[in-house]
Amino acid sequence: MRSSLLCMLSGVLFFSFAAHAEDMPAMHGMHDMSQHPAMHSQMQTYQSQGVIKKITPDAISIAHKAIPALNWPPMTMQFAVVKGSTFAPVKVGDKVDFTFVQSENGYQLVSLTPQR
Repeated sequence: MRSSLLCMLSGVLFFSFAAHAEDMPAMHGMHDMSQHPAMHSQMQTYQSQGVIKKITPDAISIAHKAIPALNWPPMTMQFAVVKGSTFAPVKVGDKVDFTFVQSENGYQLVSLTPQR
């Protein structure tokens, strides 16, 4: 009898918590850790070379060479720039070496270096 009551009470608490978890806001104020530079060291990093096509405050478009590790052909695509990132100055038309990671929010630049 006592163990049945304990099991029933545990079940009620579990389902009560599960029901309230759905009502919780989506962790407002919490940071997306994929944006944190330290997380990049734990993620698979890819590298390539390319030409800068467009620069905005939030992203850089690069026409890059094939990336065999991802089975990608040469293409032009946009890479996010994480706020607080610092790269060597580049301009449209510059040839660059770059590294990036794939995160929940897309592809993010880790490094960007002009070729000499």
